[in-house]
Amino acid sequence: MNPIHPIMKNLMLFIAVQCCTLCSFTQISPNSPLTWMKGDNTIDQFGNYGTQGIADSANKPGARNFSTTWRDDAGNLWLFGGSGYANSKTGFLNDLWKYDPAGNKWSWMNGDSATGKFGIYGTERTASSANRPGAVFSGVSWKDANNTLWLFGGFGFANSSFGFLNTLWKYDPSSNEWTWIKGDSTIDQPGNYGTQGIENASNKPGARYGSQTWTDRNGNLWLYGGYGFDETSSGILNDIWKYDPVTNNWTWIKGDSLVEQTGIYGVKGVAGAANKPGARYVCTSWKDNNDNLWLFGGYGYDEANSGNLNDLWKYDPVTNQWTWINGDNIVDQKGSYGTIDVPDNTNKPGSRYVSSCWIDKGGAFWLFGGYGYDDANSGYLNDLWKYDPVSNMWTWVKGDNIIDQVGVYGTQSMPDSSNKLGGRTGSVSWTDGNGNLWLFGGYGFDGSSSGVLNDLWKINNNQPQVVLPPHILRFTAVLNNEIAMLQWQTERETNFSHFNIQRSFDGINYTTIGSVNGAGNSYRNNYNWNDDSLKNIQWQKVFYRLQLMSKGGDFSYSKTVMFDKRPKATILTIFPNPVVSSLNLSFVQNKAGNVVINVTDIRGITVMKQTETVNAGRVSLSIDLGTLPAAAYLVFVTNGEFIAQRKLIKQ
Repeated sequence: MNPIHPIMKNLMLFIAVQCCTLCSFTQISPNSPLTWMKGDNTIDQFGNYGTQGIADSANKPGARNFSTTWRDDAGNLWLFGGSGYANSKTGFLNDLWKYDPAGNKWSWMNGDSATGKFGIYGTERTASSANRPGAVFSGVSWKDANNTLWLFGGFGFANSSFGFLNTLWKYDPSSNEWTWIKGDSTIDQPGNYGTQGIENASNKPGARYGSQTWTDRNGNLWLYGGYGFDETSSGILNDIWKYDPVTNNWTWIKGDSLVEQTGIYGVKGVAGAANKPGARYVCTSWKDNNDNLWLFGGYGYDEANSGNLNDLWKYDPVTNQWTWINGDNIVDQKGSYGTIDVPDNTNKPGSRYVSSCWIDKGGAFWLFGGYGYDDANSGYLNDLWKYDPVSNMWTWVKGDNIIDQVGVYGTQSMPDSSNKLGGRTGSVSWTDGNGNLWLFGGYGFDGSSSGVLNDLWKINNNQPQVVLPPHILRFTAVLNNEIAMLQWQTERETNFSHFNIQRSFDGINYTTIGSVNGAGNSYRNNYNWNDDSLKNIQWQKVFYRLQLMSKGGDFSYSKTVMFDKRPKATILTIFPNPVVSSLNLSFVQNKAGNVVINVTDIRGITVMKQTETVNAGRVSLSIDLGTLPAAAYLVFVTNGEFIAQRKLIKQ
């Protein structure tokens, strides 16, 4: 057996971001304020660990993504591991943190403050203060009725090696001790499926990451899919497993015992014994009050092909049947946003993976961001959606319908309806007892740049009664001879006053430099405004946004547009690196046109070449390198004006 070791099949393609404990009914609207609570508003920050077990306002986890989370009975938010920044280095993490929302403080509770640590397993089913899981990302978790954390799998460090994991751990917050419960202490172990529906002590899921988990009312732990091992080979999975903590046994319940299986959708809304989602991982899931599992999107298979998904499924453990509920049965679909805060049968999130999610007590499902499609292009998303299982309709509630938007942080601990999360993926989420949504870190945008994040946000649960801002249909900018020419189009300007044009040179601190009166009608209106003062200013990057002012003094903000005068060779970023299959490229394009992507070996011989037509602005593209052999390569991007290059390692 020769397993694939993806330091990521796509750096954005993993973590089963788990939905948390139910919250009170969530009343979040487009005008609900966001609060930047803790952490940094700049990317790639190291952690500050302080003293283990002691809360301190200076403590903070380092920037990271693909972590594992849960909320305890006291309302504390817990965070384990991931990939990112420790106290002085970057790598895979096994640190365990606790955040107290009331005190707004982090505590480093367990694990190491350095990266790349092997696990200490001890004796199976025996707790010890010396035990600890190794550094891992994309592990998955459960919380049982005894306030105990259960951790399974992931990709990272076992007792002496690095790879896929199928270890089942238990953490007791009262004793601060880990217990190795079941599974292997070595990497890349295949599964043992046994007979479907029959519990057996020798059964076990194969090593994997990017799965989904939920618990039922009887205390059983459930596991779905991921990327890892069946009984003989590695790939994408669609198997369902159940673990009984009382008997300490696994049962293979449903799905295939072979990787890379396509889906069977059947008739939308109709359950069927033959129905099944295609193999997938890094999707999003939640459990409803009837113990049904709901599954959305991810990366995997429709009925014929693999790609990004936006299909919504429901699994009933009583009938052991799947139902295709909503979304498309074809990969790589663009979103349909409709009107913000208005549910509609035609609304749908675009195909995406590594999103964050919450569920409220009313049974509604909340979906944020990820990497995937807006209504035109693919990139980092910051849109917030609500799905109502009763009406079977999606509502675009908040955020942008355009990829790769930077964040607006405002003042730490101060809620503001003009704050917004930057586009991101691989963040983790919780709910609290008041119905507020919490989100931490990931890979995406701060106020100006993209990288790994450690910001902690709260989306406040309220509905200020303010007039909705105009709907901006388009906001673009062109830089010509040091003159920034802004153009925008709006509709629905009822009770609207004017636009303030705001400029920033760091993406965080904005100054109003002009204003334009609004038409104040319900028709479509076109506007333009030129900033000709740049020629007298030394600058590297400049950001513009519109502040939309109502007659009553309420306001909101448009998306942000940016110009960058840095040498073009510094603008191209690629990820993941090393890569197994899908490589993402991100760069700034000053005008619409063609770009040529050329991959060469170290001798300069072209091994792959493709041309893409792109719009002006920040561009995010994905290319498939799965057929290339493992080696070092160079990636070149040219658009007729510049050539940027990066070194790439293919695994």
